Amino acid sequence: MIRKEALRREPVRTCRAASGMTAALLLLAAAAWAGDLADVKTRGKLILLCYPSQNSTFVSADLDVMREKSLKLSELRNPEYFKGLDVDLVKGFAKSLGVELEIHPVTSGYDALLPALIAREGDLVASSLSITPKRLESVDFSEPYLTSWVAVAVPFDSKIATLADLAGKKVALMRGSSQLEFLQSQAPEVKILLTGFSLENYVAVKEGEADFTLMDSRAPVGGGVSAAYPDLKVAFRLREFGYGVAIRKGSDLRDKLNAYIAGLKQSGELDRMVERNDPTPAGKTPPAPRP
Repeated sequence: MIRKEALRREPVRTCRAASGMTAALLLLAAAAWAGDLADVKTRGKLILLCYPSQNSTFVSADLDVMREKSLKLSELRNPEYFKGLDVDLVKGFAKSLGVELEIHPVTSGYDALLPALIAREGDLVASSLSITPKRLESVDFSEPYLTSWVAVAVPFDSKIATLADLAGKKVALMRGSSQLEFLQSQAPEVKILLTGFSLENYVAVKEGEADFTLMDSRAPVGGGVSAAYPDLKVAFRLREFGYGVAIRKGSDLRDKLNAYIAGLKQSGELDRMVERNDPTPAGKTPPAPRP
């Protein structure tokens, strides 16, 4: 009888012991990881994940350096080999932390950026990344450092002018873009041509493979989208949004990042960064192409 009671109690003691061990391991793991900021300080460098794109005002890579050094895009690390607003922004943030900046391009696709961040392949993502409810489900964002509009970009002779005009038309959009989900909710009848880069969207519209694309643009309606895409105009605006820097959920880099961005705004340095990198500021209209 005593033996049977002991046998009945044994699984309970084993379960409690296992639970205690699990809790201890979790506490050890929490103690071992002091936080993203401590990791950055310990290694002496901040790692930026990005998806460079040709003609981007946010992150673009020096193709000449790649050719001269026979390097693949994924092998570039030196921030001097990159340019753009996001590069300037994060370079300054790294300096404010007293560490170096190292850039890790993610080349498998724009939609691979946030999974790479969650997998701890870098400390943050800055790559013309708009803040959306869906993205906020998996990562945190800094406060917006720039606002812009999602614009319907069309050739200058296009008759598209309203949301209703998009029915039955074909759009060229990059895989992983937040614009795709938004457009499908607003114009479900639109046909979709998926691309790998924003430049491919431009080429598809220019060559008649697609009727329009969506681009982030601060140019006015009727004006050229940007100097980088001289054959397209803003047909109309879909929505306003903010760009942000993505960090992991609960990252202690967020407060430091927000304080840094607030300082840039207050000093006017952020406006100067934008002016240096964006050839088409808000309210300015790039010239239409000559016939």
